[in-house]
Amino acid sequence: KIWKQFKDACNHYFDRIHAEKNEAIKEEMVHYDTKKEFLKKFSSFTLSGDNKADIETIKEKIAEWKQIGRVPFSKKNIEQDFNKAIDSAFSKLDINKKEMELVKFENKLNTIVSQEDNQKLENEQIYISKKIEESRNEIRQLENNLGFFKHVDKNNPMIRDVYKNIAKHKEQLEVWRAKMSKIRSARQGQ
Repeated sequence: KIWKQFKDACNHYFDRIHAEKNEAIKEEMVHYDTKKEFLKKFSSFTLSGDNKADIETIKEKIAEWKQIGRVPFSKKNIEQDFNKAIDSAFSKLDINKKEMELVKFENKLNTIVSQEDNQKLENEQIYISKKIEESRNEIRQLENNLGFFKHVDKNNPMIRDVYKNIAKHKEQLEVWRAKMSKIRSARQGQ
């Protein structure tokens, strides 16, 4: 008799859990269908030619996408498809690489913050810290190497390549620092 009561209580509990889970999956499937339609429309979206207006439009589209809601785990690849479409839209814009990187990063950061995943945010901060340090070390090494070639003409192809490489690393360092600044402000806003 006690066993039957226990079994009935367990069955009742698990039936409720499964019903709630099935309801959540139905809602996520509706979100998936909505996102699929949204992605189709976004893929045929054309830019106006005004960079600032286009950037704002793309940001609005990203915000709309996030408002739709979660999709089933098995359908998560639609997020990657959307990110590819966003990257494609940004590549059509006439903006510098740094600005494009920062807008994309802001999108990624907003996604992490909306998920309220402090661990992901911390991992991203650690990753960027490492990248900043790597860039600094690379610049230091290249500048140190130039010291060995003080008496060589600056028009020497090898020396010009080193200077280009230093400039490229400094540009990248600037982007990493800007990303770190955005992460820190996002963490303070939590």
